[in-house]
Amino acid sequence: MPIPNVPKKIDSEALFRPADFLAYLGRIGIAVSHRPAPDAVILSYQKSLSEHVLQTYPCERAKGYFGRFIHYVDLPGSTRSIAIAADFGVGAPAAAVMLEELIAWGVGEFVSMGLAGSLSEDLPPGSLVVCDGAFRDEGTSHHYIEENIPVRPDPGLTGRLEVALGDAGLSYAKGPTWTTDTIYRETPLEVRHFREQGALVVEMEAAALFAVAQYRGARIASCFSVSDTLAYLEWRPEFHAEPTVQGLETLFSCAVRALQ
Repeated sequence: MPIPNVPKKIDSEALFRPADFLAYLGRIGIAVSHRPAPDAVILSYQKSLSEHVLQTYPCERAKGYFGRFIHYVDLPGSTRSIAIAADFGVGAPAAAVMLEELIAWGVGEFVSMGLAGSLSEDLPPGSLVVCDGAFRDEGTSHHYIEENIPVRPDPGLTGRLEVALGDAGLSYAKGPTWTTDTIYRETPLEVRHFREQGALVVEMEAAALFAVAQYRGARIASCFSVSDTLAYLEWRPEFHAEPTVQGLETLFSCAVRALQ
């Protein structure tokens, strides 16, 4: 059965929008935040990264609804306001909801960064990957964009992220990801298939985020630190290895420079 079950929904307006939800919060007396929407938000899925950011950068937690997720990162001399969003969950549906609400709030640019499993023997744990597209093997993106339309990140913002990585003297791979909802159902058959299609890594959010951003007219880039590998058709995890953790921290510093 295809997703969505009612394909014509793509051309139909939703019953309610993220802006309607934020307006509802205002009507019941819940502020969105005590500060205006930042110009850009970095989406984070790993607690180790959010803890590193709070310990390393001058940050202020938002008050109100977004206080559960948002810390403003107050960088001296920056001409743009940047924040990190964390603790909103993992996977395509959670990431899409967060992105929708942030766009409705007024945020215009995003960098999503997280861990990914390698499909290539040339990308061991700790390798950095800049994403340029996603194979849509999850459900969320299909409710935004027709299945025959590719979902991709914003090329301009992706280019700025690459410049920041290059200026820092960092090596990275660039290519598409395989996005799937089901981490415990990744099979050798699929690894071979998506690797042959050109996918470098596998993760859970990128395709949905790209679809939402395309649908809403927002700019997003995505990057990963490799945390485990499926390249040998067996699982070799290195989630807590120093190169994996440092990879995320490095990506964050480069994303900040790209967004300033």
